[in-house]
Parts: sequence; structure tokens; C-alpha cells
Amino acid sequence: MDKSYDWGIVNVIIVSANSEPFTGSVAVKDGRIAAVIRETLRRDDCAQWLDGGGKILMPGFFNGHCHGDMTLGKGLGDGMTLGEQNEAFADHNWFQKFITDEDRYYSRQLTYCEALLSGTTFLCENMYWSLGKDSAKAMTETGIRGALVEDIRRDFVNQDDLVPAADLRAFMDDCRQRGLVPVAGLPAEEDFETRRLLTAQETLESLGMLRTMHLAETDWRVAVVETKYGLSPIEYLHQNKLLGKRFIGSHVVHASDRDVSLLKENGVSVVNTPLCEMKIADGIAPIPAMVRQGVTICLGTDGAMWNNSNDIFREMKGMALLHSINSGTRSLSIRDILDMATINGARAFGVEADLGTIEPGKLADMILVETATPHMQPLRLGKHENVLSNIVYSATGGDVTDVFVGGRRVVENRVLQGVDVAGIAARVRGGAEKIAGALE
Repeated sequence: MDKSYDWGIVNVIIVSANSEPFTGSVAVKDGRIAAVIRETLRRDDCAQWLDGGGKILMPGFFNGHCHGDMTLGKGLGDGMTLGEQNEAFADHNWFQKFITDEDRYYSRQLTYCEALLSGTTFLCENMYWSLGKDSAKAMTETGIRGALVEDIRRDFVNQDDLVPAADLRAFMDDCRQRGLVPVAGLPAEEDFETRRLLTAQETLESLGMLRTMHLAETDWRVAVVETKYGLSPIEYLHQNKLLGKRFIGSHVVHASDRDVSLLKENGVSVVNTPLCEMKIADGIAPIPAMVRQGVTICLGTDGAMWNNSNDIFREMKGMALLHSINSGTRSLSIRDILDMATINGARAFGVEADLGTIEPGKLADMILVETATPHMQPLRLGKHENVLSNIVYSATGGDVTDVFVGGRRVVENRVLQGVDVAGIAARVRGGAEKIAGALE
């Protein structure tokens, strides 16, 4: 006998951008959320049944900026700024001479395993070097959803050797067939050349392709553009009509009030990585000013060289505390920060119709967060609700017990299903040892 729903998840505290937290049930059918109710679903109506036991059920997190290749170098950038790392690692092109594509493949997979186990269901892979079609394979094999960034240049030696439109179209088709979002990677500020960027823009507009770049990340990169063009990077891009709703700027630390207004005017989304920016002393982005102007802000972790963790819970707390001490305790609300981790990430990558909230019709990308632990208690609903506060200030990725992606339970009781995590970790340790040995 057919059941009404594939999954029924009951007795959970439902958290979403479109409502206040409440206790209820969620039903899933054909990979999508079929019902969100305050009552308890009938067990007989559900093919699979899960009593959440008072856990929090919320949308899976978005990590909008990550470099999975750099998990191989975890810890090697500690105590260094980005400029110092560039100088120290230039001779071997950030360890590339010491490792293989296979090493990088498993480095990415370990990154995605860590992300899923800590509640991230959508991750943007900002590739250091392309793995071709293996980039998509590395991601989809783990069960995570995401976006892949392919640089518009074939290599960084000949900056004007741009990837042809036909190749970019094939990349887009391959990503979409696998359920991934294709994104084009643009040059950093030190490689700005107007003709090059306009040529790339023409191609990307013809394809309707999202694009991203490391934008206004460091003071020295900003200075390069100001010296060359007499404008900030954001002003330069605006003047050349290179910004727009398909543009995602990563970091955006050194932005003036004028720059923030231009981001809003052009509909640019921003991925900020607060822990990375603190660790390598990039600076403090004017996130409260961006939020006040209505710029879409989402969160990223960056790579292990600049953060060492892929836990979006840590990013939320870091965002809250950093701007509390820098701009005041009320400069960002808890809801602002939760939106950055969920619905704003969906908006930035153009998937808000399907992801980012818990509501009927959306894809069932959801996580369950344990609440029966000392650090998650007491928990209150109603007038003095503190559920959202506990998520931002108390929870960690280790509190995630279950993860659903498209209605499939990819993490069950803190175990990633169908993935040999220990085997992947062993391969990454081997690649990391090659790097460590070569650096001696």
C-alpha cells in the first residue's frame, strides 16, 4: 500500500527564515518538503518515520566560499598573513609541485565530508586548479549539493588566454546535469585589465552565468587598483559595468560607504568569511552597513590554510561577536546571522526557489541539531524564545545528528552514509605528508 509521504519527522523544533520557531512535524515526498505542521504526522501515512526527540530541524547551511584543495595544507599557514603566504608558497605554486590531482580529489572530498557532518548541505568550491569533470564527481560522490567555480583563464601564466564560450557552456551543462550550480571565476585585483574583463563579461552575459571573485579582500590588493586606475576595485567594476545580480563578491573587507552603495545598486551578493579574515588579519568587513542597505550577505569558511575549519556554526558565532565588539551589540541581529547561513546563501546562488527555508514545495535539504546536551539547555519557545540564540552562540557542528539532502538521509546519527570517510582521510594524510616532507 502506497504511503502519503516518504518521510515523516515529528517532535522537532522547526526553525526557518519564514517563521518563528515552533514545535511540529515535517513531511517529505519525492525529495521535497510536502507539509510543515504543528501537529504530529500519522505514522501510518509515512513510509519512514523519525521521532526527532525535541531536536531542532532547520535548513541545511550554505558555505558560499571554500577551497577544498587546501585541506591538504591545514595548519601550514598559521601565524601568516595572506601576503606572507603568497611569498612563502610562490615557488611551488601553493604546494602544486608536490601533489597530484588524486591528492586534491580526496582533499576536496574530505572537505565535503566535514561540511556535511557539521550541517552544510550546499558548498561552493572555489577551485585552485581545475580537476575537469572530476570536480563534479568529487562533490556528488559525497552527497553534498553545491556550486563549482571554473576560472575564466586557462592558466595564470597567459592571463588573456580565456576559456572559450563553448567550453564554458559544456561546463555549465555538466554541472546542471549533476544538480550543481556552475560559476565562473574572475581574476583578483592584481590581474585587472579592462579589455580582459570586458571580453570575459561579454561571454558570461551571453551564457547567463554566475560569476565570482575575491573582491576587496586585502588592503594591498585594493591599493593595486587604486594606483592603476584611481578607483577602488568596486568603483572600477561599476564604472565598467562589470557588476550585477549574477556577481558574487567574496570577502569584501575593504569597502567604503560609497562601495557598499554600489554593491546594493548593482544587486551584488557578498560572501563573507569572518574567521578567515580574523585569522590572517585581512580586516573587518562593513557587514552591518551592508545589511542596513539590503545587500545579500552569506557566509563562507574559505580553505583550511586560512581557517582550519568548515563549521558554519563557528562562522555564525564569529560574525556575531566580531561585529558586536566592532560596531555594537545591536549592529547585527541573530536573525540576520541565521539568514546569512541559510536563505541568503540560496539567494546568492540563485536557488532560493528550491532551498534555504523549511516550507512546502522546497527541496528537503534539512539538518537535525541535538538539544539534549548541557550547552544547548535551557531551551525556550514563546515570548522569551532562545532557540535562535542557542543555534548561533551555543551550538557547534558536532551537534548535528542527521542531514537530509533532497530528502535522502545522507548523515544518520552522526555517520555519513555510503562514504568511506576514514579511507578518504587516510589518503589526505598521505598527500599532506608529501607536502610536509617537501617543505623540510
